[in-house]
Amino acid sequence: MNLREPSNLFGGQPPRRWVALDFETTGIWSRDPSTGVIEVAVVIYERGDEVDRWSTLVDPEVQVSDFIVNLTGITSEAIDATGVNRGVARHELQERLKDADWVIAHNMDFDRHGLSWLGVHVPEANRFCTMVNLVPDSEKWPRLSEALAHFGLEQIGTPHRAETDARSAGRIFLEMVRRGW
Repeated sequence: MNLREPSNLFGGQPPRRWVALDFETTGIWSRDPSTGVIEVAVVIYERGDEVDRWSTLVDPEVQVSDFIVNLTGITSEAIDATGVNRGVARHELQERLKDADWVIAHNMDFDRHGLSWLGVHVPEANRFCTMVNLVPDSEKWPRLSEALAHFGLEQIGTPHRAETDARSAGRIFLEMVRRGW
């Protein structure tokens, strides 16, 4: 993987308080505008330390396909049993983002649609995408697993689950900051 020239945006130190974010959905926003959120998670950091985490299943207001069930392991039955509605998820997420200096995601372009679906606004100036900022525009954007492997980091947890993927994005971000991005 060819890497983008580090910009040293963070001066080698992680922000004071930041969150890594991830969504699992019923599809891909650009292909299906009826896509809904089925899971959201944030991992909250102070400087380089994880201090809290939160995740919830969310009623997507549309059917969850067999493909998504096989990919994520999240079933309609699980959502019906423990999921929350969009309004509750919005409120809970806003509470966890309110003191964050930065919101980090591996694919912020995708995750900003999840934020929008929930009605949560994060200013663009406070968002950082580990995928886009890692490689030059001419390069293929790395999958989360590829970025983890590049930095010699192991995935902790089940892939395609929001908390696992948010934590992975957070670990990649910390490594990027340490190396001068």
